[in-house]
Amino acid sequence: MTRTTEVKFRLSDPGLPYSQSDSNLVDYLNSRGFPSPPNIRYGNLSFEASQNSHRVKLFGQAWRPSSVKGTVLLIHGFAEHIGNYGQLIKNFAEDGYAVIALDMRGHGLSEGIRGFVESPYCYAKDIEEWISYCFPHIAPNKPLFIWGHSLGGLVGLHLIMRGNFPVVPSAATFSSPLLGFPRLAGFRKILMRFSSVVARLFPTLQISSGIPNTALSSDHRYLERRELDGLVHHSVTPAWVLNVGKTIKEVRSYAWDIESTCPILLMLAGQEVVTNLMDARDFAFQNLSFLEHKVIEFPDARHELEKESVRSRVISETISWFDTH
Repeated sequence: MTRTTEVKFRLSDPGLPYSQSDSNLVDYLNSRGFPSPPNIRYGNLSFEASQNSHRVKLFGQAWRPSSVKGTVLLIHGFAEHIGNYGQLIKNFAEDGYAVIALDMRGHGLSEGIRGFVESPYCYAKDIEEWISYCFPHIAPNKPLFIWGHSLGGLVGLHLIMRGNFPVVPSAATFSSPLLGFPRLAGFRKILMRFSSVVARLFPTLQISSGIPNTALSSDHRYLERRELDGLVHHSVTPAWVLNVGKTIKEVRSYAWDIESTCPILLMLAGQEVVTNLMDARDFAFQNLSFLEHKVIEFPDARHELEKESVRSRVISETISWFDTH
């Protein structure tokens, strides 16, 4: 990967507080429940993505505890951002795991048209670029792990399939991965059926995702905070539907390359309506039935498992999975 200017990433010095040079960023960090100095070293990077015609600036962050067992690449879900995972990042850091995370294009503090992606490879390539900048400065001699939710689960699987990591991931955990679109009705069903035509004519047309908040979690306090979160968006575009659909197809077509690369813990929500639960079950049955993998379904849980009453088990299963790999 070549660039005309050098991109530099660095962590804060040990024991020092967040930089006070950008008060808005400090307010963001303090308000999201992230782990904070002096017990943690923090770094961020805003860089111009090198791919595609829609050049955007992307925002990545990293947290490194003083003693590190490994690094977790955390990949958020559709329409949200890394700030939605402050507590999870703190859990990882408290257990000795560094975390690297990127707001994907069109999400959070990264630039880009909301609900839009230009190709099936955009998200994966952006994250690969981000990893190349930050991973050498975190814990390059320690294992790399992946944790992804929903769209982040799909992108994590896509990254494993592509194999462009600085080291082979030791294990991965995916929560409610997007391995198929949910059943749709009305206009959205028509959009899905004719996505290739609509995407060619109106690629960036903003359409409501149609996902009710109550489908995400049963935690009303969390849903109220999410509703007030200005970094969360609620729209999708025909190009996103088309290109993410192609990513799903590719991941499912080359599942053998994925499941033979690293052990996968797959966690599914029994009350799933945001993604297609049957497609996720089929993927698990077809590709993750070997002993090195593990599948857990929580019958009464909704889409965002980490925000449900089963959260403590989700965290303990994940950390145990990483600890034993």
